[in-house]
Amino acid sequence: MASKSKRPAGEESGLEELKNRFKAHPFIFTGTILILVIVVVVFVFLPAMPTGGLGGVQDLTMGYYNGVPIAYVENNYFSRVLRDTAASLNFDLQSDYRTDSETAQRVWYQAFIRTLVHTAILDEMKSAGYTAPGREIDQQVAKLPEFQEDGSFSSVKFRNYNKNDLLTLWRATEEAHITRKYIDSLMDLRVSSAEKAFIGAMASPERSFELVSISRSAYPDSELASFAAANPALFRIVHFSQITLGEERAAAQVRESIQSGRSSFEDAARNQSTDSFKDRGGDMGPRMAFEMFTELSEEADRDRVLSLSRGELSPVLKTPAGWAFFRAEGTSQVPDMSLAENLTKVRTYMNRFEGGRIEKYLVDKVEELSARAGENGQSLFAYIDGQKTSGGDLPADSPAAGFTGFAFGPVSLNYGNLGGRVEEWNVRLFVNTLDVASHPELEEAAYNENFWRIAFSSPLGAPSAPFTLGDSIVVLTAAEETVPDEPTRENTAKFYSQGWMYNTLDMDLNSAFIQSPKFENNFFAAFLPFILSDQF
Repeated sequence: MASKSKRPAGEESGLEELKNRFKAHPFIFTGTILILVIVVVVFVFLPAMPTGGLGGVQDLTMGYYNGVPIAYVENNYFSRVLRDTAASLNFDLQSDYRTDSETAQRVWYQAFIRTLVHTAILDEMKSAGYTAPGREIDQQVAKLPEFQEDGSFSSVKFRNYNKNDLLTLWRATEEAHITRKYIDSLMDLRVSSAEKAFIGAMASPERSFELVSISRSAYPDSELASFAAANPALFRIVHFSQITLGEERAAAQVRESIQSGRSSFEDAARNQSTDSFKDRGGDMGPRMAFEMFTELSEEADRDRVLSLSRGELSPVLKTPAGWAFFRAEGTSQVPDMSLAENLTKVRTYMNRFEGGRIEKYLVDKVEELSARAGENGQSLFAYIDGQKTSGGDLPADSPAAGFTGFAFGPVSLNYGNLGGRVEEWNVRLFVNTLDVASHPELEEAAYNENFWRIAFSSPLGAPSAPFTLGDSIVVLTAAEETVPDEPTRENTAKFYSQGWMYNTLDMDLNSAFIQSPKFENNFFAAFLPFILSDQF
């Protein structure tokens, strides 16, 4: 970004530039960037005319930067920032603190941090030996609205202006100039012309897409039951009780006392076990055999426990929670796969350990449906859309049952979908982003590198090979490609350097100065007595 200090004398003010940014990129003018612009342009670049103070408060020092006080004084920078921060939150500094001390603290602390940054920048520039050119400051003061009449400088208004207030205004303008010079210098170092050009190029081309997907949840119950029948050992119903202790020796001693009959399993569990089953006398309840995976990671240990006869104790074994031993409460049983709860457990197992099997089944379904669509001379998306009833649903007996499809775009190559969520629209870099509000599944796509690679490398009109996106198998077709005009690409690059990067710079400056050893933070020690006093 070009340094603002290099602008011709007749160039627009910081406020006018802000208006131009808004016209070029209107969606930035809310939320985070709006707050940043208020901070940088209004609090820093445009000095406010002195106004009345805050009740009886004359001088309240809340910290120091390199020995320079960070203090509230009537009509100083801190006081102006404080008033503007309170106004932005509709907070009355004179009265609302009595009913909302939490917001009062937040308003004061935000103003305190902004003043810290302002003070630190001035100190850094002074240490660097920078002095603002007096003639340039005079010219900037002459352009302030206080001295304008019919669009021109009024010498009468200038001469009649209170001399003390004029001095305050001149110094505020000088400080704003120094602060602007510091920020512009950092921005020149932070953002290169090549980087801006690269970001601008990302806005082109834009593509519109058709997306067809089928979720893992569409894997049918009949397939679950078939898998369970082929792997009965995993899904048989078993019932155990468990006692867990922190040390192997202690667990062995408790086991021996139960084995010898000196204590009962239930009493030992309630009095000595450390796991979540102790209050039930160690009873783990009926479960499927594979659910013992979480208790025993070693296959040999699981086999020893699963082979126990009713009433038999296992050896002491290592578990994630400590050292444990188990007692079999009954013989294993074959599960009833007509019960939904049993099928749900099989689905849980397959999603975790047999994801490839599920994906292959779904990919086969996608390819089968694609073949049907091709026979009809339709795209996969059009075929699914044509199968819908007048109510917009797919009949249960339709070959497309379980599939969903929608069109979206145009979008740019925008990994992370910057600003894709509604609350982030104010900071998005690109005019068009993934519509995650209408299609939540696209939120997963935003951070999926494979999705973007396929989206912008596939030939137009050609469906992609099926690929995994979150919990779904997806086919993506690039339906149309457009090239945004040059102003759109330029605005993207400009907003990146003058909006987005200002936001990151603001956060970095806050962090750097707050963590600086030069900063002495006495805010809370000063604010608490202050808010409890009658100085408001």
